[in-house]
Amino acid sequence: MRPKSYDISRGEINGEIIGGKLRRGVVSLPPILEDKSSIFWGYEGELVVLKSSGVICLVLEDIAKNDANTIENLKANNKIMYLSSFIGKDE
Repeated sequence: MRPKSYDISRGEINGEIIGGKLRRGVVSLPPILEDKSSIFWGYEGELVVLKSSGVICLVLEDIAKNDANTIENLKANNKIMYLSSFIGKDE
């Protein structure tokens, strides 16, 4: 059986499977932001969770700290892609 890149039951990401691009101190949980108006910067391949809307995002390219922007703007600029959603805290 092939190892999975993300184990949702434990909230862990296997960096080796997705190219080893996790760089936020090799965290086991993805960054959790409030909503799409939250400011974000990060690295290609990183997952981001939006609590209010229940959206899981994938960062498509490195976003420098100086280029931080809202999730909404980063998605509009094709730097972030929405992968899936679940029931958020406000639903």
